[in-house]
Amino acid sequence: MSPFEGKGLRKTTLPSLPPSVRVQYMDLEGYHKVIESMFLFTLGFHLHGPSDPLIAQLGGSVMLPCFVERPLPIEELEVEWKRNDSETLVHLWLEGESRPESQNQRYRERAHFFTEEIAHGNFSLFLTNVTREDVGVYKCAVYTNLDSDETLIEIKEIERLIVSGGHVISAYAGEDVTLNCSVDSNIPPENIEEVSWKKMDEDILVLLYQENEVLTDSSHERYRDRVEFFSAEERNKGNFSLRLKSVQTEDKGLYICLAFSGALSDNTTVEVQQLGFSSMHIGIFVLCILGFVIGSLILGYLSFTSFKNEDDSRRALAIHCAHVLSPNITMFIVFILWGVTEGIFTEAATCSALNFVRIFFLLWITLHLTTFQDYLHQLINRLAILLQFAVITLVAYLPVVVDVWYKTNTVGKALIAGGLLLGLILTLLYVIAVVCCRRNLQTYRITELQITEIDNFLRIFAIVMIYGLHPKNITVAVFPLLALIWFFCHAVRERLFLLWISVMMILEVVSASGSIYFHYDFANNVKERDTLTCVNAFLHILTVMILFTSLTHLSAIPLPINSVKKSEEDLRQGEEEVTEIVEEEVTESDSRNTGTQRSLSHLVVFVFGTVVVVFVNAVALLVELILKSRNGQRTVDLRVILLPTECVFAVCCLALQLSAFWQENRERFREDKRAATNSPLATASQPSGS
Repeated sequence: MSPFEGKGLRKTTLPSLPPSVRVQYMDLEGYHKVIESMFLFTLGFHLHGPSDPLIAQLGGSVMLPCFVERPLPIEELEVEWKRNDSETLVHLWLEGESRPESQNQRYRERAHFFTEEIAHGNFSLFLTNVTREDVGVYKCAVYTNLDSDETLIEIKEIERLIVSGGHVISAYAGEDVTLNCSVDSNIPPENIEEVSWKKMDEDILVLLYQENEVLTDSSHERYRDRVEFFSAEERNKGNFSLRLKSVQTEDKGLYICLAFSGALSDNTTVEVQQLGFSSMHIGIFVLCILGFVIGSLILGYLSFTSFKNEDDSRRALAIHCAHVLSPNITMFIVFILWGVTEGIFTEAATCSALNFVRIFFLLWITLHLTTFQDYLHQLINRLAILLQFAVITLVAYLPVVVDVWYKTNTVGKALIAGGLLLGLILTLLYVIAVVCCRRNLQTYRITELQITEIDNFLRIFAIVMIYGLHPKNITVAVFPLLALIWFFCHAVRERLFLLWISVMMILEVVSASGSIYFHYDFANNVKERDTLTCVNAFLHILTVMILFTSLTHLSAIPLPINSVKKSEEDLRQGEEEVTEIVEEEVTESDSRNTGTQRSLSHLVVFVFGTVVVVFVNAVALLVELILKSRNGQRTVDLRVILLPTECVFAVCCLALQLSAFWQENRERFREDKRAATNSPLATASQPSGS
């Protein structure tokens, strides 16, 4: 807008004038400019700036206003920005363009004009990447041929929020370390809205400070009770360093400290690098190596020598027992130490339990290689597999039970408690009965199989109740009961023993398949799904072994006399006869499994359990520790390695059991086959000329 406008003077243009008149009009335009210049000289111009000092953000941008109400002739215009205290040239506009080459080095590429606004009288300066040195008074001076003016603009304060302290940490596992984070700000501490620590590679919240409070409950469970800020006095000084206690190998990684206050924010990072092994880790390494070398290799060689020489002395028996106990107890202790060091209690408990209950397995195999006393022999034969089943079930499913316990109502808690008590009471009663009764028990009255199948039913039924009563789930829970009911079909067992066993095996296989599928289907967490699937497979292998342990006794026991006794005295006499037969037959059956019958296949499986399985456990743990120390995170769940290895060992033991059972009952199976062939139904089905 021309300064003449608004004062009764208006510029007019005549776009369609003839050439002769247009020349006169151009002269009129020159005259018009002269008049306008004289008017400006008469009126002058006045620069305007901000009424109050400016506040800028450190590292941000700020506009320094400087403008006139009416445009000035751009051809004769000069705009100069300087620091008022030092006359440092900040920026210059001359001869219709900006002159960045004349700027002081401190402001080059940081101070800019609004180029398109110059013609409209806007001479403001835009300053980017504000630093602390930018505080001060700036002078905006504007010159024309006829007049000049200047105004002062002050940047009074630079708001800052600087987070520093980035560094790299190397430490030993188990030590306490400090992750530095310093917040430098002119903002009062109570106005700092939030300071948080996060583990970047896993996006885990480590600790949070918000609205003048340390929110420890917001920390991830892995860091809870292991992290803290310094005192409130230190926080008021801007010290938000993090103290990390008992560093674990999985703590390795990149951490970030973020601070927020209004529109201001900044961050710094701290890297926890290679974590050296703590004394506990070194102890785990030493125990693993010593346990395998001494317990598995050296004692294994001595044990094999005694087996080869058929040495039945007490010294040989002590070597066999040491060979069984030493490596497995060592690995049991090693996994406990590992769980305490790394804080992985659920996984460590399962791995420790596997190494502990393997002792029962190996003692059960040793019955075929070493002569034990009759009472100790009976205890091992009756309790080894059942105790292994009970311990693994309790350890593997206890975390699931605890998790459901906190989520269910009172009725659900009562059902869970009742199921646990029932399974525990049945197991304890059987163990007490076997330990206290030195005479052979009548296993057809109370057997390991009954307890195992009831436990399978309760375990699957509890999970079905938790995850919904779908028809297919209920069917899976029923199969253990069907196997238990069929087990007591005495009439079928008496006439068709082979058919009875075949149906039992079919029911067990279907029950195991359905249960494994059910566990694989219901678990949402992939890690827990794979673990529970392996645990379930292992438990069903033990169930089949317990089945054949019961069948080994039952195949040697004649069924009770079916004739009716005429008096109570005759009934008692018949029961005593049966009991005597039971004791003789079972004792004879057990004697076939003593050291008098040394089997190469049993020896191979025994060496596999005491050397190969222990070696896999030790190597898996050591590799996990080394990789975790190097990478800072878990590579694999050790249960997924140890459980399949244990399943292979259990299958080898089951194969030995099946082979022995077939050898003992081969004649009976042939008699069943001949009886089925000669039955009236088979004869009637044959052709007339046969």
